[in-house]
Amino acid sequence: MKRLSLRLWLLIAAAFHVLTTLFVYLIGHFHLLPNTFDENGIGLTFAADGLLYQRITSALANALRRGDFRTWLEIQAPFHCRLYSFAFVFPGSIVGYNILAAEPLSLIYFLAVLTLVYLLGREIFDSTTGFRAAVVIAVWPSFLLHSTQLTRDSLAIVAMLSLLLILVRLVGGPIKWRSALLMAITGGSSATLFWVTRGNMWTLVFFELAFTTLLLAILIIRERKVPLTNLGVLALIVAAVLFVPPHLESSTVFGSLPPTPLIDVTSSTVHTHSLWERLLRQINGRRQGFNRYLGNSSNIDSDASFETAGDVVRYLPRAAEIGLFAPFPRMWFEVGTVGRMARVVAGIETLIMYLFYIPAAVCVWKQRRNLKLWLVFLFALTGLIGLGFVVANVGALFRLRYVFWIMMILLAVKGTLELRRDFKRSPE
Repeated sequence: MKRLSLRLWLLIAAAFHVLTTLFVYLIGHFHLLPNTFDENGIGLTFAADGLLYQRITSALANALRRGDFRTWLEIQAPFHCRLYSFAFVFPGSIVGYNILAAEPLSLIYFLAVLTLVYLLGREIFDSTTGFRAAVVIAVWPSFLLHSTQLTRDSLAIVAMLSLLLILVRLVGGPIKWRSALLMAITGGSSATLFWVTRGNMWTLVFFELAFTTLLLAILIIRERKVPLTNLGVLALIVAAVLFVPPHLESSTVFGSLPPTPLIDVTSSTVHTHSLWERLLRQINGRRQGFNRYLGNSSNIDSDASFETAGDVVRYLPRAAEIGLFAPFPRMWFEVGTVGRMARVVAGIETLIMYLFYIPAAVCVWKQRRNLKLWLVFLFALTGLIGLGFVVANVGALFRLRYVFWIMMILLAVKGTLELRRDFKRSPE
């Protein structure tokens, strides 16, 4: 894709998102769907935490408008609300404290996600794959709708995709020294942003770094050359990941369990719990939190708990089933907390993902020597299975799964292109 055409497509995507946000706001403002959106355009069911975030952001914005920066700092607030508070000052002072006021920042997140998807696709495969995957993500209904809300998901996805892009470049071959510092800073900053935004999924960062280390080892064996620059960048990112938790507070959903890293570096005292025991405690703790999630009619296996390694191994197939395929077909037409229409939309999207998994598998097979692909695939698969262990509520699962679905969609687009190419080459 030419640079000019990419800019044009980004402008089209921006206009599309602004119009979508305006449409959602008008539906809420005129009470066309009073059980789905409030007068500020905030989802009452699918993004109910946005109601709390709107109140917090409004309080922050009021402090800024008075010039009371001390109060702004003292208000207990998630990091993404502090960012949204600047947008609430302006244009919020004109249009009110609603999703229209948040749109300048929401739009930046949306375009950043599309850009990162394109860059990932270009880095792993080619520009055509990256562009088409970005188009699919841009029109994905539930992701588009959630991107208009005041939740922290969009910012967390941007942070995770940014870190993934850096790590993908590390396993792709030797990098130049003059690029190393910028990559290390970007990777460390992305990890830090993910911690402050969604620290309760911090364990995933350790898995991401572990896969990168493994694939770098394979690269060294394959090339019979040690890429010192790559190892240096990875070491700096790992150092940042270990340094961040004890020195920076993570944002959490108020009233939920606090975020805890897999490796506790916040204290110099000796802990008797092994990493495995800490992981089991995290799984059980997070799962209990989601069992209290609004809309427990959508919960799956609410009574499941994990006390031993055997419990985890026995539940592994079920966790994979939940992470990859929930909500299941029987749930697609139930009313639930979010209403029947939302369930139908979720069912349609899940069915599409069922179909996408086929070309994604084709892509993995045909590109099996591509180490960059394996980093994305292993991380996406691990993330989906991990969510199957931790998230007991389908509604919460849907939102948390977007970043991993994005990776799977990227693989599916490439697999589809491969299948089409093979079909054209086959003799008539």
